[in-house]
Amino acid sequence: MADQTFHILIPRWRVSEITGLQRSALYERIARGEFPAPVTIGSAAVRWIEAEVVAWVQQQIDTSRAQPAATGGRRARA
Repeated sequence: MADQTFHILIPRWRVSEITGLQRSALYERIARGEFPAPVTIGSAAVRWIEAEVVAWVQQQIDTSRAQPAATGGRRARA
């Protein structure tokens, strides 16, 4: 039997819990193509693929850590 991939679908409140983004910020990023779009599962229901949300969070971490740390105008102690 061929390998099958099973996707876990999560509701918006769980996406917000994982990302720290509230509803409006989440949908703004989706509209700009900066966040994974939800999957429609009914006439008025959507869910997100958990792996895509987690990958987005990891991308934010990687991008943040690749940038030089901001010092905020403070000097490091010798």
